Amino acid sequence: MTIIDLRLVILIAVPIILLIGVIYIIINSPIFEGGTALPKIIIERVEFKADDTIIVNVRNIGQDVVTIAQADIDDSPVNAIARPTNILERFSSTQILIPYRWIEGRPYEIGVTTADGTRFFYNVEAAIATPAPDTEQMLYFVLLGTYVGIIPIMLGLLWFPVVKRVREHWYELFLSITIGLLVSLLIDTIVHAFEIVDTFEVVNGNILIPTIMISFFLILLLTVNKSIITHGNKVLHLSYLIAFGIGLHNLGEGLAIGAALTAGAVVLSKFLVIGFTIHNITEGFAIVSPMVRSRVKIAHFIFLGIVAGVPVIIGSWIGVFLNIPLVSATFLAIGAAAILEVIYIIFEWMRSKNIIILSKHNMVGLVTGMSIMYITGSLL
Repeated sequence: MTIIDLRLVILIAVPIILLIGVIYIIINSPIFEGGTALPKIIIERVEFKADDTIIVNVRNIGQDVVTIAQADIDDSPVNAIARPTNILERFSSTQILIPYRWIEGRPYEIGVTTADGTRFFYNVEAAIATPAPDTEQMLYFVLLGTYVGIIPIMLGLLWFPVVKRVREHWYELFLSITIGLLVSLLIDTIVHAFEIVDTFEVVNGNILIPTIMISFFLILLLTVNKSIITHGNKVLHLSYLIAFGIGLHNLGEGLAIGAALTAGAVVLSKFLVIGFTIHNITEGFAIVSPMVRSRVKIAHFIFLGIVAGVPVIIGSWIGVFLNIPLVSATFLAIGAAAILEVIYIIFEWMRSKNIIILSKHNMVGLVTGMSIMYITGSLL
């Protein structure tokens, strides 16, 4: 190692060493003695088993070790067993098994109290048996995802012959409506991601979401954007990118449906299914808009519908059988990045065709697309 390299290493190491020293002084300073951090745990998931058992999944997100002292149902203490332990290190989790003859359809408030007397609770709107990851349940959510995702998007693709017959100047309007639809999906995905990290208090969730979103967007910018420039059928490739972005958004819809069923929100899940079904037919329009001046084989429409719709099935599996807030938020952040990339590519596509993006009819199309998504989204 040369003298110059050694000096560089020293210059890099000195601030780090000094920082470690400062942290050591802070930790051992009498100024911070005598105080105790408040316990902070979250109940991530409550499962109702057919054998009259309730399983409560608890995680410690506080700074200190937490001891689970008691569990209760509707403020009445119950016998419970912590598995593997009732002592939780920071970020560790445990399961609390409560033998209890629960009644299907009845609301419950599940409480967990720590050794210092702090109580945390989780509301279940209506108790239902937690689905087991068996073949029957997997097929059930395949059918549900088909109704919610694949079929309505396929129905939206049927608008292709209609939009193909309109005059040339309407093409720009369709593209701007597509952007409006995607902007609404982007906003909805980001809001949903932040709702999850806020509700379940995911550590540094408000930083995690934009970090994942920006990172994935930059990755797509360096890879997908280059591929569409070199691709032979650019219009068809753009439609596949739109379907891909919408598919990742629909993964979030599947997560919402699965989480609603797991939380016992049966009525909510029914409204979500109906609402998403109506909502998703507009996504089919967004997918076909770039192709109105091209000849496309029927097989491509089938594949486009699958790309955009199947993620609902995958999302519902994750929402029901895993329901891990961090995983759900991560998928939503990736979905938001994909939608943002698609919006960027469409803008670049319009600019390459010398289309005036800020023209009056394009602004009307943008607002129209967002309004359509708002109206159909109001049904959720």
